Amino acid sequence: MAASPSKTHLSLFTFLSFFLIIQARLILNRSDLKALSIIQKDLGLNCQHYLSTKPCNSPGVICERRLSDNHTYELRVTRLVFKSQKLAGFLSPSIGQLSELKELSLSENQLVDQVPSQIVDCRKLEILSLQNNKFSGDIPSELSSLIRLRVLDLASNKFSGDLSFLKYFPNLENLSLADNVFTGKIPASIRSFRNLRFFNISGNEFLEGSMPMINRGEYSESDVPKRYMLAESPTKSSNNSTNASASSHKASISSAPAPSPSASPHHHKNNKRKLAGWILGFLAGALAGSISGFIFSLIFKLLLAVVRGRVKDAGPAIFSPLIKKAEDLAFLEKEDGLASFELIGKGGCGEVYKAELPNSNGKMIAIKKIVQPPKDAAELTDEDSKLLNKKMRQIRSEINTVGQIRHRNLLPLLAHVSRPDCHYLVYEFMKNGSLQNILEEVSNGTKELDWFARHKIALGVAAGLEYLHFNHSPRIIHRDLKPANILLDDDMEARIADFGLAKAMPDANTHISTSNVAGTVGYISPEYHQTLKFTDKCDIYSFGVMLGVLVMGRLPSDQFFQETQEMSLVKWLRNVMTSDNPRQAIDSRLMGNGFEEQMLLVLKIACFCTLDDPKQRPNSKDVRCMLSQIKQ
Repeated sequence: MAASPSKTHLSLFTFLSFFLIIQARLILNRSDLKALSIIQKDLGLNCQHYLSTKPCNSPGVICERRLSDNHTYELRVTRLVFKSQKLAGFLSPSIGQLSELKELSLSENQLVDQVPSQIVDCRKLEILSLQNNKFSGDIPSELSSLIRLRVLDLASNKFSGDLSFLKYFPNLENLSLADNVFTGKIPASIRSFRNLRFFNISGNEFLEGSMPMINRGEYSESDVPKRYMLAESPTKSSNNSTNASASSHKASISSAPAPSPSASPHHHKNNKRKLAGWILGFLAGALAGSISGFIFSLIFKLLLAVVRGRVKDAGPAIFSPLIKKAEDLAFLEKEDGLASFELIGKGGCGEVYKAELPNSNGKMIAIKKIVQPPKDAAELTDEDSKLLNKKMRQIRSEINTVGQIRHRNLLPLLAHVSRPDCHYLVYEFMKNGSLQNILEEVSNGTKELDWFARHKIALGVAAGLEYLHFNHSPRIIHRDLKPANILLDDDMEARIADFGLAKAMPDANTHISTSNVAGTVGYISPEYHQTLKFTDKCDIYSFGVMLGVLVMGRLPSDQFFQETQEMSLVKWLRNVMTSDNPRQAIDSRLMGNGFEEQMLLVLKIACFCTLDDPKQRPNSKDVRCMLSQIKQ
């Protein structure tokens, strides 16, 4: 018996109603809900319609149905699109909990801080667009584990560090890193991004090397997915039409007798024409691609030369929240920006000025001005070129170290301002100056530095070294540790400064070789002098010399040591510490305070740190522990 039309419609209506009710009852995964709430709050989305009871109905939040672990359906967040929302927060580490996320678009906002390393947990991410924000710091090195990425847009931020995160992106189509402060070499691994169609690294003045040529010709057309083909060639269209016509014709005469042999020559002739067309098209495409690549490479090299010779004004790179906006450093854009400020220091790298940071309630900053020769590249002498390269290396080193890391015993780089004729490095101002200046004033009798303060300084420097050698990856070797590079804040807390010669040493390396010795005479370890190879034990040697300086009150360059038989602070200290009267090494201004035994212990640590065999020297962690065990 046939069902009536009305019953059929009623059954269909009932089924659809049931389906819609099931859909309406789907709820957002609990983990996604919690993570989304944190992410929205940290981004600065505080409006009621964003933090609603139905988050999947919020603007910019897209959810899709997924099968849960208990085989029921639930909603999962798959896309977050918050473009041009004037957001001023930061990207929460909770982003890594959105395991089904396919798109994260936060362009055209004012978001700050680093991209959290948890972003690599979003394994299904296809689009990551952070363009035109205020993000800074390094890009997580494991970003290449997101192999589904098709769009990676990090342009117009303050990202820094090298491009080591560009390892393997087999599906990447659009890559934009323009207008950041990336450093190092452009990795050759970019050549392996077979689907890459757009690539922009302009505006990164510290990048080195030329852009790797991406050889499109090494893949056959069958290897390239259809969605990447920009246009079909006329020849191909013609051939497709021919093939379609032939197929149609073949279908219509399937029951007819086979064609006569006379049709065969025409068929072979047509195949030869198609083959010739393919070969000609391939050769023309390869030639055009090679010429275009050569021209693009030449233009890129010329632009890079211009950027290196005359660094463009790209605005300040801000590394600290102490500087809330770029406008606070606008005075450095003027020709006479530092004319009215106090000159507090001058060295081989440049001059240092003291200034008040605008809109900071009296916060004082120190500004190092590094001048580059106002000449064209053709007019530079060899000496000018070497000096310019040295200064640029020091700027890069500062940005790559204290521009990115924070520790209470390291002097942080607050900002970098680039001008056509010079560079400005902005730091916190240290009220009590350098340890060397303090020791000179003590020697002249114009200032006192008791044992408590000296021990605190030694312990602070040791803590800073421990962080550089053990808690930061890769390890950082300072290479120029001396009293002049130890600054003292308002509380006489030591801050290690001047990272112009610092080097990052990969964890797998046992040493780094150089072409020449860098550092200051009297503080350089003997093995570095002899082999041109340095390790963290070279910093320990320098620290040992500085410990001796703190207790003895004499610098290695002091005339006193030139008149001794040893003619060396380290050798003289060794001999005195093994003599019958080791207390003669202690600064006479510290004698009689009851802490002579503690000072002798510190001098023994100094001797331990300056042993000729670097393997017998303690590491920075051991030194910090020994100093902290000396009770006061």
